[in-house]
Amino acid sequence: MAAVVAVLEGVGPAPLVGYSQGGRIAILVSLQRPDLVHRLVAVSASPGVADRVTRQRDDDALAKRITNEGIGAFLDEWLTGPPVGTDHLPDDVRAPDRVIREQNTAEGLAAALRGYGQGAQPYVMDRLTQLAGPTLFVAGERDVTYSRLAEEMAGVVPHGRVEIVPGVGHNVVLEAPGALAALIGAET
Repeated sequence: MAAVVAVLEGVGPAPLVGYSQGGRIAILVSLQRPDLVHRLVAVSASPGVADRVTRQRDDDALAKRITNEGIGAFLDEWLTGPPVGTDHLPDDVRAPDRVIREQNTAEGLAAALRGYGQGAQPYVMDRLTQLAGPTLFVAGERDVTYSRLAEEMAGVVPHGRVEIVPGVGHNVVLEAPGALAALIGAET
């Protein structure tokens, strides 16, 4: 979060857009430094989880598995199951995404999970009323959990609204980049 704050301090108040884990970080930055964020777009994001102890234990177990089994084995599983699976996408979309993800290291992913996963970050649903600026929550229609969360979060943010992108899952960025760009462009 400190890196995002540092960038925003350098450019002044700006729109902030984040996807998934980045969306949760964008929400946290907006709560921490509302003076730096004049619009927030959180895509497939969560306010965190109330039971952080259990989630932190689960995140740590997954981090150990990633480190022990390697990035390839992790991606084989991660990209086939809900909510982030991509096996329903055409090869010309799925293959380049996999190549990019393989540039990560097992150690780096494990560290990100331990440091920025939902178990490590605070639960902030009860603080979302503090988001004073325009806030858009975006989720894919097939991602039932994050669509519900987007609607719940938009319902408590004073200037919050929600957009559910039809026919896509969690990875709105990959599955519907044009639709997402249009929504972001309309907000910023």
